[in-house]
Amino acid sequence: MYGKTDQERYEQKTAQLKAFASDDDEHGHTVSPRTRARAAGRALNAAESHLSRLDPLLTDIRSRYAEALFRAGTGARRLRDHLGYVIREASVVHGPDSPEVRRLKTIQAEERPIGGARALRKIERIRAQTDELRETGGLPYAFAMQDLAERQRAAGRHADFQETVGSLVRDRNALGLTDDEQLLFAQLAGAALMEAGEVELALPLLEEAQRQPGRPAEVIPGTGDWETLFLAVTTAACQLANGKAKAAEDVLRGALTSFTDDADDPDKHLVKLRHRTVFELGTAAFLQGRTGEAVERFQEACDLIARTASPQEATFTAYRNTRVYAEIRARGE
Repeated sequence: MYGKTDQERYEQKTAQLKAFASDDDEHGHTVSPRTRARAAGRALNAAESHLSRLDPLLTDIRSRYAEALFRAGTGARRLRDHLGYVIREASVVHGPDSPEVRRLKTIQAEERPIGGARALRKIERIRAQTDELRETGGLPYAFAMQDLAERQRAAGRHADFQETVGSLVRDRNALGLTDDEQLLFAQLAGAALMEAGEVELALPLLEEAQRQPGRPAEVIPGTGDWETLFLAVTTAACQLANGKAKAAEDVLRGALTSFTDDADDPDKHLVKLRHRTVFELGTAAFLQGRTGEAVERFQEACDLIARTASPQEATFTAYRNTRVYAEIRARGE
């Protein structure tokens, strides 16, 4: 692959991965589930390293790996963590109600217990604590219920996680929370749902919290500016996953005005947020058909990482791959 342009290398890797997908369609059912899972894992590593998040082929390879891992019945923790991320990304490319996302959610809904009896004992202990706090309500009860939900998800019980968070969201007006606590709850519950790939449930919570910038940060220890900007980027990412690219663009443009021009800002968290904000802005432009502008934003995000004191190679590669894919799409327009 030496001597080739970035676009030529991308197209060559695309051809190789399409060949894998075709072979998997034809022969995947004839080999053992574990053999298929290993082959899909190798393809996934190549796809993650060489393809763009906006390329439908990457979603296809990720989905094949999830299905193969599920059929093999191994790697329950890997599958749990893989699914939350892949559902979010597939929702950006195809929409949250697309057939691709529905297939992934069908796998996610299946029980794949993790941690055995020990995990169940932890869940029961936290459930007992929530029962004790139920009558008094307030933030301690809300936190205990969120802890229960996270334990359920960690134990591979996604349906229980979804029901626990869902019931808490439905009942939160009766918990006696102050206005600031309501916003904090919306931010934390929205982030937990987003992490699990429940982007449709997460969206109204994150948008609610984002409309009141700064107030939840007063309740959360840490830097208010970072919290406010992180919430804005998280909300925009959720909007992108729900097909609301214009709304996401508005949020991201507002957030971008809060950053300085110094990519070597001593606050490394803000540096990371800045290049991610620019990258997501490029995604919003791409999804609205402004491919040339998207290319410029993706390149800007690459430049911001390259200027930092300790560039993140994996993130830079992901941004570069997306820029190359956008260039290929722009060339074909």
